[in-house]
Amino acid sequence: MYEFFNLFKIERYMLYLSIALSCIVVFSDVNIGNKMFVLFMLLFLLALIESFKNRIASQSIIYVAFSFIYIVFPILFLVLLGEFRNGKKLIWLPYLVCWLSDTFAYFAGLALGKRRIWSNISPKKSLEGFFGAMVGGVLAVWFYQFGFSGKNFDLSTMVISTAEGMMLSVVAHTGDLFASMLKRQQQKKDFGSILPGHGGVLDRFDSLIMVTPIIYFLAKFGLF
Repeated sequence: MYEFFNLFKIERYMLYLSIALSCIVVFSDVNIGNKMFVLFMLLFLLALIESFKNRIASQSIIYVAFSFIYIVFPILFLVLLGEFRNGKKLIWLPYLVCWLSDTFAYFAGLALGKRRIWSNISPKKSLEGFFGAMVGGVLAVWFYQFGFSGKNFDLSTMVISTAEGMMLSVVAHTGDLFASMLKRQQQKKDFGSILPGHGGVLDRFDSLIMVTPIIYFLAKFGLF
């Protein structure tokens, strides 16, 4: 959130208030409806403070709301994954999907990348890298299902796992592109510089925060 607020040059008090309330949202033992109420109260409080300042800050308040939708609630789903019966294993799945998708996309793009896609958002992305990411996503789900979870190696599980891996890799790729779009809008290359060679923390989590809610709902339907 610190990196996100810096990117859009949002006032410091909004950052500190949002971080405090995001901790309440993530760590409090209340239902999702009450957590949404906390978000509503945050927006009301910010609108009230800004109205006393007699200035137009609607864009900043919208960015604050979006930071909860984009960062806080997906991280909440990452926490909720641990509550499943197989939660200690399931919590690794988003990381596996993102890591392997990124790795296969990188090497496939490096070795075979010729057809550039989304060049106005992320110039290095290629169609070959995109298909490489899908292979990585499928392998990640296979590794989880047949290695971590020890499921029987049968045709139906393999077909479902393949479909899940392809879908999750597309979601991860979309998350990366969406983050690139946000940075390009602000004419920035990275969200931060805390990780040398990688940028900021949010640069490493941009795929994860998109993938995690999907995995949570798939697990709810018993597919993981």
